[in-house]
Amino acid sequence: MGSNFGKYDVPPTLQRLIDLQNVLGDSEKFYLGLNFYLSLENFRYFNTPSDVVVFGNIGLDGVHYGFLTDFGTVTDLEVAPIVCVSPMNFDRPTRIVANNLCEFLRINLTDGELFYNQFDSEESYLVAKNQWIAETDQPSGYEKLVRERATKFLNENIRIPIIENPYRYVQKVDVERQRIISIKTQDGLGVTTPLLQGEKHIPFPIHKDTEPNLDWLQEYLYSAPIASRHAVLRDIQLNYILQENQKLNKTVIDAMINIKLIDEASRLSEYI
Repeated sequence: MGSNFGKYDVPPTLQRLIDLQNVLGDSEKFYLGLNFYLSLENFRYFNTPSDVVVFGNIGLDGVHYGFLTDFGTVTDLEVAPIVCVSPMNFDRPTRIVANNLCEFLRINLTDGELFYNQFDSEESYLVAKNQWIAETDQPSGYEKLVRERATKFLNENIRIPIIENPYRYVQKVDVERQRIISIKTQDGLGVTTPLLQGEKHIPFPIHKDTEPNLDWLQEYLYSAPIASRHAVLRDIQLNYILQENQKLNKTVIDAMINIKLIDEASRLSEYI
């Protein structure tokens, strides 16, 4: 788990999930109980943000979940926001879906589809949910037993909050994120790194159809405010597959190391 978790310890709630998998006996039973697989190694796609510590995946279309560390500024993964990465959604692959892992687990037990699908309204979500229920085969007695064991374990070992309206909760989480960002980014995540007194953000132009001028980019990555550098790193990872451009990749990795983003650089390097 080294490069994935970096400087972070496994948070208590995630440790309880690891314990649950051990109690159930294997990863398939864990999936039956919680609708995702644990992924504690460096399970990443090219557009998985470098400051995300992955902890799970749904086993379909590469969709995975992780803790957003905001470039290492989060002090404890137990309170880190949770993101869902849908790598096939190239325009906006990453969305914040919960304030922390405990709240994620509550939504996931009944309404996990909200994490990786987009709906125009609560009504459209409820229609889709009812249709999925109608089209899904009823669980077998074995599946019901595994789910009951998993739910019982969670209720006894993790303080899972009550969330009255999952749809509105997920929408609210996104709205609250937008309120705390200092600079917007093309992936919708933004950065929370503050601009210091006297600093001004001047965005660096990043477009997927045009390769950036590496000399200008390098100058920007070594001179712009730290918040601006974080923002352009997000935009670069959204628009380019770094392993297909070794010069750009080296420019990015070197610049990350220069501002002490060691874990983030390591995650990109291992994937590449």
